[in-house]
Amino acid sequence: MNREVDLGWPIDWKAQDCSHLWQYNLHYFDYLHQPGMSKTDGLTLIRSWIQGNQVHHRGIEWEPYPLSLRLVNWIKFCVKYADSPEDILNSLLLQTLNLQRQVEYHLLGNHLWTNGKALWFAGAFLGKKDILRLGREIVLDELKEQFLDDGGHFELSPMYHAIVLEDMLDLINLYQMISKPSNVEILSPLQKAAEKAMAWLAGMVDEEGKIPLLNDSVYGVASSWAELRSYAERLGVNPCFDYIPGFEIGGWLKRNYSGYWVVRKEPLRLIFDTAPLGPDYLPGHGHCDMLAVLLDFEGQNIFTDTGVFEYEEGENRKYIRGTSAHNTVVLDDLEQAEFWKSFRIGRRGHPQGFRAEGQDLQCSHNGFSIWQKGLFHERTVSLMGNGIELKDHVKGRGTHNFESFFHFAPGVHIKKEAGGYRVNKRLFLEPWGAETQLRESQYYPEFGVIQDRPCLVLSGRFSGSGVFGLRCTYSS
Repeated sequence: MNREVDLGWPIDWKAQDCSHLWQYNLHYFDYLHQPGMSKTDGLTLIRSWIQGNQVHHRGIEWEPYPLSLRLVNWIKFCVKYADSPEDILNSLLLQTLNLQRQVEYHLLGNHLWTNGKALWFAGAFLGKKDILRLGREIVLDELKEQFLDDGGHFELSPMYHAIVLEDMLDLINLYQMISKPSNVEILSPLQKAAEKAMAWLAGMVDEEGKIPLLNDSVYGVASSWAELRSYAERLGVNPCFDYIPGFEIGGWLKRNYSGYWVVRKEPLRLIFDTAPLGPDYLPGHGHCDMLAVLLDFEGQNIFTDTGVFEYEEGENRKYIRGTSAHNTVVLDDLEQAEFWKSFRIGRRGHPQGFRAEGQDLQCSHNGFSIWQKGLFHERTVSLMGNGIELKDHVKGRGTHNFESFFHFAPGVHIKKEAGGYRVNKRLFLEPWGAETQLRESQYYPEFGVIQDRPCLVLSGRFSGSGVFGLRCTYSS
């Protein structure tokens, strides 16, 4: 979380001056697996938690999500050292029974999935067949619900995709250790889903193996692509690309990852977001990023998403979920959806009319029409021999303002030249149909981290309709 706090000794497990998410992470116990953590230190921390968090206190520590992660982490630690002291076993059983009574059916999504995994793990470890069966039923039901046909996780966050993928690998690992003929029926759907999910993530990461920070995503939370790939290889799980549609034309390879179109032709790689904000009944981790683009050139991030600073309600959370924080168009300072609180969305737009014709990818959305009927944005990505062109078509009754944002990665060098902007010497950006201005925006690559970065803004007014865009070409 990039915030260090002295909790004293005995540990103050309440950490009341810290954010909700910081307290959640404190109670996850992921740190049991950090390098240098000894058996003695780990057991001391576990026993400190047991002494400081009695069940009748009913604080954050007993909420089902951190409880679920802690159960799995404690069990992994005990298995690693082949040691399960009676006091820790008693606490594990108490926590498991507590979780069994408060499964998050009301939240669904990754929370319900995590509850199921924890119950499955705890039931197997403690020898409680009824608890194991409940966890298994939750996971296998949610496996069908939460993973799309191409292997993508339905909340459309690469970070949560990686987290849930590791959960699947953990469960495969568990069942490979319990070698019984009946396990084939259980392993088969897990293995197939993991192979598809591996392929999805393999296609989304950049040349350095970093995830795009789409929707609620940051670095440093989920395991890296390299770590997941190594883990999967040890389990015999290999990426299966058969379910990811794609084609090649004019030297450009195009693949559709749950609505994220990844197109590449060296030295360019572009992601075009034609995906919905998330599942209609669970869009809490979604952002107003419809028709946004991310761009890499020569393996370096050029246009980036914004990331997440925190989950606490406030202006920062409101900004990173908003349209202007993404590389897309804003009309009349309106949002693509009606956001409130930290994870709530009311009325929202949806992508419409996607087409892939020749060298063009085209899509529109109806987000602005929730505020004013007929207000419309369509973006066309045209693939050229030495670059790409983005063409934005906007329309609406009366006169309106538009702004189109392009947020650069920190450290990208931009210099204004005749007709446009030179980026890192070889890439040239040529805006058209709009006024341009270089500004600064903020980038949140990890929770609690703020970095300044350049931002190019195209702006103007239109009556009835308007067309403007940005041409990105490179010199040899």
